[in-house]
Amino acid sequence: MIDTVRFHRDPLGSLRRERERHGDVFTIRLALVGPVTAVAEPAAALALVDADPKAAHAGEARRSVLPMASPRSVFGADEAAHENARRRLAGVFAPEAIGPRRDVIAAIAARHAAGWPRGRPVQLLSRMRTLVDDVFVRVMLGVADEDRAERIVSAVGSMLRTPGNPPLPPPGEGDGPLGAAGRLLFKRRVKPLERLLTEEIEARRRNPPDAGDVVGALLSASDQPPTEQMVEEIVTLLMAAQEPPSIALTWLLERLSRDPRLAHDYLEAGEGSDFREAVLAESLRLRPSALAALRQVEEPIRAGETEIPAGAAAMVPIPLVHRDPGLFPQPDEFRPGRWAERSEPPPLYLPFGGGARRCIGEALARAEVAAIVPAVLGAVRMRPLWPRRERMVLRGTVLVPHRSVPVSCGPAAV
Repeated sequence: MIDTVRFHRDPLGSLRRERERHGDVFTIRLALVGPVTAVAEPAAALALVDADPKAAHAGEARRSVLPMASPRSVFGADEAAHENARRRLAGVFAPEAIGPRRDVIAAIAARHAAGWPRGRPVQLLSRMRTLVDDVFVRVMLGVADEDRAERIVSAVGSMLRTPGNPPLPPPGEGDGPLGAAGRLLFKRRVKPLERLLTEEIEARRRNPPDAGDVVGALLSASDQPPTEQMVEEIVTLLMAAQEPPSIALTWLLERLSRDPRLAHDYLEAGEGSDFREAVLAESLRLRPSALAALRQVEEPIRAGETEIPAGAAAMVPIPLVHRDPGLFPQPDEFRPGRWAERSEPPPLYLPFGGGARRCIGEALARAEVAAIVPAVLGAVRMRPLWPRRERMVLRGTVLVPHRSVPVSCGPAAV
């Protein structure tokens, strides 16, 4: 238990210490999860990420850490169930579908930032979570009813809210009384959201479906799931869609707020510029949203000189491979210029995962950064209240700032 708490409080430090002691393939033992084989040797890590989805289940591995994830969702399913869930939503999350929505996303972001309190501390991560939820509910779910949209956003926040960042994974099935209590708490918290989503789906059934958003795509699918399954899939999608982009936005805005010159250059460079892309790429390298690419091994996989047996849990630790000096010279330095020296990222650059399980929401996350960051910087000037860059701590499967980035907001610089 003590080792688990230490790992959650300092995941990067723990990973580095284990690699120094045991080499590039080592085992981490976590309370409520069990032993996990960490693979940081580049060739072996790439083999694990790119493994046949039938030989290495990502959904099962994620559910071992996040037991509330639906096994029928894009995030928590495997094999045929994953392929079907992803196929139904692929068009909604395609870059060509996301691109035209940037102006709407920017308008939502500007409205949120304009309403942030001035002159007193606010937690940037919390504000980003609410903003990202609002974007997803209105833009991706297509909820047009104002009252219902606001209530869904509030319900998502209530479902996921915890005091601080607990130094343990959420308990689930097989974790005894703690797991039973955890399931009951989640069921109670998720009920208001399930009720609102059911209302939205049933209201949309009465009109011709519009496949341009998530609800419409599910209603238009040839293998249309029943309402209960749609709700289950959307709940998991909302959880997966909130944390990574809100964390990425928080880390990037924190860095820009600490470096006014960098923020000025970022804004001056303009949308779609190589400089903005390089700043984002370097922020995601040093402060990735996810701890690891997780896999539950179904067939033995060779990792360097080690064979990972069937039945084992394995992961590629993203913050560790992102700091491999063989891939990124001076790996602990923030150097956006390094991306100008590359024609493409190395294979083990994994802010959106890789292989068959590369994140379906990548285009949305990139559009959110492109739209939200300039909108926020144009509305407020933020001053971080913690004197140093915050360290990463582990929350479930994501890496968040340990103090959630308290900032004081004032008028934007002219």
